[in-house]
Amino acid sequence: MLAKFSLLSLLLTSTACAAGGQGLSYDNIDKSATPGAKALLKHIQSQYGSHYISGQQDAGSWDWVKQNIGVAPAILGSDFMYYSPSAVARGSKSHAVEDVIQHADRNGINALVWHWYAPTCLLDNAEQPWYNGFYTKATCFNVADAVNDRRNGTNYRLLLRDIDAIAAQIKRLDQANVPILFRPLHEPEGGWFWWGAQGPAPFKKLWDMIYDRITRFHNLHNVVWVCNTAEADWYPGNDKCDIATVDHYANAGDHGVLADKYKKLQAVTNNERVLALAEVGPVPDPTVQARDKVNWAYWMVWNDEFIKDGKQNSRQFLQNVYNNTRVVTLDGGSKLAWNNA
Repeated sequence: MLAKFSLLSLLLTSTACAAGGQGLSYDNIDKSATPGAKALLKHIQSQYGSHYISGQQDAGSWDWVKQNIGVAPAILGSDFMYYSPSAVARGSKSHAVEDVIQHADRNGINALVWHWYAPTCLLDNAEQPWYNGFYTKATCFNVADAVNDRRNGTNYRLLLRDIDAIAAQIKRLDQANVPILFRPLHEPEGGWFWWGAQGPAPFKKLWDMIYDRITRFHNLHNVVWVCNTAEADWYPGNDKCDIATVDHYANAGDHGVLADKYKKLQAVTNNERVLALAEVGPVPDPTVQARDKVNWAYWMVWNDEFIKDGKQNSRQFLQNVYNNTRVVTLDGGSKLAWNNA
């Protein structure tokens, strides 16, 4: 029988667990954060070092876990991708916001990434169709030129247009009283996404643009800000990140706990931020995490084959993971305190 731990019960026992954890506590970088965003960050801090919050990318894959493993992951991962104006102009539609609200209604935590289609200059040819347009190789958009031409640049204004489009969706969530973990501009150091193609300086300028536009211009504060790099040159800084994360896709069936990456991210953040795995293929073994004190706050399995194929994560392993007393799921039936804020 799968062990079921409600998020509320974990919150209530956080004081008892703190002795075995890391005891990190700090305020949101957004000093005007909503009560929900504040409570969400505090909740994640409260279990850091003692428990690992389960996460699954994509509503369809979340449903697969529920149906096939018999348990509900606590975090649902969604994507603002198809709200990007370049995608909308090509007929894309998205139900991500509806998925988020549904998951919030069942007391879940929501994490959103943004595969940002370049604002213009998508190649859209046989080798690189438009729907690859968040990749560097699929666009001629130059982020350095765009962010450095604030006064006269058309492309600078297009960046703002696109951020405004995502802010409109965040506003819908704010109006529904839903706080979110928001991870824009992910994996920048890899260079495979256009926002990281010109080095860390323009990336950091773009990060600041997104933060300022959403919080100051649009006055939206229902966001816990999640950074996604362990490279010191690329890290925006603790004053600009609520949670620091990395992504890692190990070989199928490799459930190592990524201790080296954990230590590297600890060093980059001076051990002053909660650390998590924003994307994984194979889930890190929670028993080894506890033994080795590699305390990723949460992990998010990527969608489709990464959760379904039985190779990345066998069903028996998933059963073991979700039966582990340190793994937090949605099951339990109690209402989470931060969700009533």
